[in-house]
Amino acid sequence: MASYKKTYKHTLTAKKELRLVKEKLANNESSQNELYYLKNDIGNLEKTIGGQTKNPERVQQELLDFISINEFNVNIVSIADVHLFSDNDFLIYSNQIELEGNYKDLIETLYEIEKKFKNSRVVNTQMYSKKNYRTKTKTLYLKIILQNYENAK
Repeated sequence: MASYKKTYKHTLTAKKELRLVKEKLANNESSQNELYYLKNDIGNLEKTIGGQTKNPERVQQELLDFISINEFNVNIVSIADVHLFSDNDFLIYSNQIELEGNYKDLIETLYEIEKKFKNSRVVNTQMYSKKNYRTKTKTLYLKIILQNYENAK
């Protein structure tokens, strides 16, 4: 019994501790892998939903600059104020712009905004026409709603 207490008991205790440490190390490594994958997923989601912004009015100004620099053959009819929606996790900023022009130019403008304007994402578009009864002409309009977000925390 005395030899058990002096040799085997300490060996068995050390073996149990070694096994527990190995399990904790394996859990830690898997947690780091999961963290890496979560960060990649967050980056992909940010690309998908429009990225983060700290100044939503600046995004609106950059959209106007984008339209004017590219010299699209459209007229800007109206720009709505930035709309803010918040929930527990995000602040969502919506910008709305209304353009006037012919069908081809409006579609080209929409395509370029969707593909090249990276500061915000197009979430909704509406094309409609209005008839001017005095001049008996129809005017085509395109309303674009863009959104971007910011973490609320």
